[in-house]
Order: sequence, then structure tokens, then C-alpha cells
Amino acid sequence: MNQGDLIHIPQGVQLWSDTGTGMRHRTTERPTIGIYLGSVNHVYEVYANGREWKLKSRDVYPMEKAC
Repeated sequence: MNQGDLIHIPQGVQLWSDTGTGMRHRTTERPTIGIYLGSVNHVYEVYANGREWKLKSRDVYPMEKAC
């Protein structure tokens, strides 16, 4: 997967981010589309719903490219 690729995040996926003063957690309530930013040790960094989040790589699916 390359930086900038669109990804599908299913319903029920745990997202988290470091706020500087603690951790913010969220579980997706419905399927969401995000932008892949990078990864470290099977944790993806994505941009979704107006924020940068981290999530487990097993919970993300790449969007198919249009022909």
C-alpha cells in the first residue's frame, strides 16, 4: 500500500490517536473511507473523519483502483 491510497475501514474497528495529553479512542459506527499515511509494526496511520488515527493493519482493506 502506498501513501495516499484510499482504504476501507469496516464498522466496529477501534481507532486511536495520541493527543499529547492522553489517548483518544473511537470505534467506527459505520464503514468509513480513509487515506493511508504510513505504517509501523502492523499499525496503520490513516486520515479519516477529519483526524489522523492509528489502527491495526488487519482491520483495513485497500479500495480497488478504477480501470
